[in-house]
Amino acid sequence: MLNKIVIALAPTTGAGVGDGNPVTPEAISQQVIAGAKAGAALVHMHARDALGALTTDLTAFNEAVGLIKASCDIVLEASTGGLSTLTAEERTLPTGNPHAQLASLNVGSLNFGDRVYQNSVPDIRLWLNIMNEKGIKPGLEIFDTGNIDCVKALIDEGLVKTPCNFSLVFDLRWGMPFDTELLAWIIKRLPANSRWGAILVGSTGFEKHIEAARMGASFVRCGFEDSRLYNGKVAVNNPELVTALREALESAGFSAATADEARAILLG
Repeated sequence: MLNKIVIALAPTTGAGVGDGNPVTPEAISQQVIAGAKAGAALVHMHARDALGALTTDLTAFNEAVGLIKASCDIVLEASTGGLSTLTAEERTLPTGNPHAQLASLNVGSLNFGDRVYQNSVPDIRLWLNIMNEKGIKPGLEIFDTGNIDCVKALIDEGLVKTPCNFSLVFDLRWGMPFDTELLAWIIKRLPANSRWGAILVGSTGFEKHIEAARMGASFVRCGFEDSRLYNGKVAVNNPELVTALREALESAGFSAATADEARAILLG
């Protein structure tokens, strides 16, 4: 799959309703379906209530997924993250959707702006056990370099199966910054045959996405959850971001993977 890269879409910010942020099942599904037509092959979704807050009520989440899967074959990554008061067990509820083939898994705690994002190692073990029982591949979200050593220890414990999928999160306030030298160092430390992708929080364009692609990323992500800004514009909706990212990748010599190609890349 020479020069194929997966475009991942994270359509809903945690900022709540307003400014066109899709929160209802209808709004989310419409934007994800249009995003899939524009080139997205993977969607990262949280379970949210009518006000956009994380919830244990999966009614809206399951409805949105049902509407999406009825119209397109995009790969579903169920989110187990997000600042909330949910318990560790409650955070894994979205993995119960039968369409979930991937699930995000946060490997480490950090200062998330002025709040603390807690992801303890015992909780990580719990999440991995649940995902392994369901046959769901974890997307290992890395916020700092020490998280990689944690993953290696979990591989030794038999909880993480190789080859691994890593989601490298950059430019989150108080997290690690995007830097090509740092990225090159991280890539060298990943377990053999790992797949990795880049999440660029608060990006204003796609230059860093392209740099990550050139350095071997299996996927790059866009969407309202990460940023609405690109090339001096504010996106009206998520398909606009997907289209712009796909065009930037194509100009750099890449092509967007289909959903089936995404499965081969990330689940093979």
